[in-house]
Amino acid sequence: MQKELENIQAGYNGECRVDQLIQETHFTLPFQTLPNVEIQASPNRLIQIDALIITPSYICILEVKHLRGTLKFLENPYQLIQTIDGNNTTYVCPQQQILRTVDSLEYWLQHEVGIQLPIFKAIVLPNKRTHIEIPPTQIKLLGPKEVPLYLQKLNKHRAIISTSQLQHIIYKIKNSNKPYNAFPLTKKHSIPLDQLKTGIICCCGGQGRRYSQRTWTCQTCGKNIDNAIKIAMQDWFWLFKSTITHKECSQYLQINNKNRITKLLKQMNLTPTGHTRSRTYHYNYKKPLFKETQSN
Repeated sequence: MQKELENIQAGYNGECRVDQLIQETHFTLPFQTLPNVEIQASPNRLIQIDALIITPSYICILEVKHLRGTLKFLENPYQLIQTIDGNNTTYVCPQQQILRTVDSLEYWLQHEVGIQLPIFKAIVLPNKRTHIEIPPTQIKLLGPKEVPLYLQKLNKHRAIISTSQLQHIIYKIKNSNKPYNAFPLTKKHSIPLDQLKTGIICCCGGQGRRYSQRTWTCQTCGKNIDNAIKIAMQDWFWLFKSTITHKECSQYLQINNKNRITKLLKQMNLTPTGHTRSRTYHYNYKKPLFKETQSN
């Protein structure tokens, strides 16, 4: 589960970086960027897209792979081989994924929207610690800084559809989009919540104890626990639930200070619902959990 969590976080960071680069692009026509698109193209085929850019001239699919090490894009059959410290890991090839996605998206546009646009596609590698030994032959490969320039070249294509048709496509995609959410992981893996430790946990597995206002120490190894509250709250939303109440937060962190819990909840990007005594705070996983400042 720890490895899965690391992969999810790395992928999320890579997608956020690519989203920032898309915003740097000088678009000359109306456009819409949709992250994490997941559409049922047909009864037996699902479309999954990391970043989808829609304009009156074209559609662009970006597949983001936050991988380090040495990469080989193999064909016949399609495979992606990652080598780190002499160890090889085999993945489903992004080329195969994108080609299948393009075919599915063309089918969906034809049958659900009745509008066709040229579809461009690229694989984005946002990690600077990546060496390409064998590049892909059918799909363009982009480093992070190449994304805006690549999109600006596409912007030279003339508009094919009207603004109203563009808005219709965007509406249909948004209305059909059911993005996958891997969290909370305990639900995905059917792990009972009572099997998880609560409170501040050190990386060694020991229980944390407050040493001062901003410092927590491990009762097992004696080391300070950096960013103790931040990590504990990330664990809650990644492992336990997508919501939390004032009482749950107090019991989970083992902090019996009402004002401190209230202050902590206000420091996070959570959406409250309900009245004061029964208020529930929701996290949608699309924003950083904490705002710019938070306490330990």
